[in-house]
Amino acid sequence: MLLDIGIGIFAAILTGKVFALELTPLFVGLGITFALLPDFDLWYILLRDGSRNHRAIARHRDLGHYPLLYIPVGTLLAAAFGAPWALLFALGAFSHFVHDSIGTGWGVPWFWPFTNRNYTFFYRYTPVAKPLPKQMLYRWEHERLDELTDEYWDPQFFKNVYGRMHPLFLAEIAVFVTALLVLWRASLAA
Repeated sequence: MLLDIGIGIFAAILTGKVFALELTPLFVGLGITFALLPDFDLWYILLRDGSRNHRAIARHRDLGHYPLLYIPVGTLLAAAFGAPWALLFALGAFSHFVHDSIGTGWGVPWFWPFTNRNYTFFYRYTPVAKPLPKQMLYRWEHERLDELTDEYWDPQFFKNVYGRMHPLFLAEIAVFVTALLVLWRASLAA
């Protein structure tokens, strides 16, 4: 989540620079909202079940993580509100998809509806004793996600990834803090 917030801040800063717009709290807040938007269903699952329902947590990417569906949404935003809002939306949402394709989880269905596969790139962190082979690209059949989740699920996932200084968590903190510093510097320059 910290990474997504940082991504949203950077999306607002970049969009503001491209279109020479003031970085208002609303504009930065929308950048953060757009970067968090694909995870809208995860918050519901966590509030409803806590971290007990590992399949639901792993499957939260079934609702809001279809990158090709975001193209018409961005187009509608451009038509209704102008290019800056569409760019802000695209940078926030698509950066979220990239983030979700590297590191944890079962990736993103980048080419849905043309294929039902999820893709993960470069690295797949598994804190359990049974690691996955290291490779550049993983393709996961959507129909096997429950089986894979059961096999590789770490019941202490949140604690193991976000409760200790793991490289993924350190990267999230670094992006978040850097985004805050860049935003602070940009606000001083304005």
